[in-house]
Amino acid sequence: MKPYLTKITRAVLCAAALCQPLLAQAPDSTEPMGQKFAEPKAAKALRVLLVGSGSSHDFPKYFLGTDAVTLKAVPTFDVAATPNLEEALALLEKADVLVFSGNHDQYGKDEFQDALNKFADARKGIVLLHAATWDHSGWKGYNERFVGGKTPSHGKGDFEVTVKDTKSPVTKGVPATFKIYDENYRFEIGNKTKVDVCCYNAPDGGKDPLPSVWTVKDKKTRIVCITLGHDDKAHDNAAYKTLLVNSVNWVAGR
Repeated sequence: MKPYLTKITRAVLCAAALCQPLLAQAPDSTEPMGQKFAEPKAAKALRVLLVGSGSSHDFPKYFLGTDAVTLKAVPTFDVAATPNLEEALALLEKADVLVFSGNHDQYGKDEFQDALNKFADARKGIVLLHAATWDHSGWKGYNERFVGGKTPSHGKGDFEVTVKDTKSPVTKGVPATFKIYDENYRFEIGNKTKVDVCCYNAPDGGKDPLPSVWTVKDKKTRIVCITLGHDDKAHDNAAYKTLLVNSVNWVAGR
């Protein structure tokens, strides 16, 4: 690699190379990708695992591809991604933070839900993106513990996002308001005592603004939920990228 490249540029190029196999996968692929965390683990490294697959979205291209590039640009982040259940279970044992976006039925299986709860009980941070904040009522206790509610429907188009909690580490560096083209999730809070809203989307089909970024209170771990992220218009949005990096840092206690 050229010696004159900056650390961030090198990180982006390496991340892009890491994501190339994912970009070739079908949008609903659950095939293993063979990605691993670096061994031995560097002293300041934060191992971030991206897991996602299912329907209605191109998981390999955006949630496991573009987002991996965004996170890999942070020099201390060691990033691995997979749409495959068995790979996810193996990598979870070494990860420090999970960024989960899936809506595939495989994630409703006891083996994944048990591993997810074990991960949280070990005080490891969790970020839930877009489809992961949907109504997964068939997944035992998932929405109650990790989402603090459910998303039963959505709109789509250009809308404005407003930062509610400007003092939260999750919203640091995010504009007070920003425009985005995305699916506007109509999230419904289940237990108001568990949810602290950081950002709102403009109303969609109603009068009230819709929570789009929030933290979920948990006795063991830190959780951030972000409803944004349908396709490239969201994943390439600068505010979305800042929210993602901030969220990973915050749930990791950094």
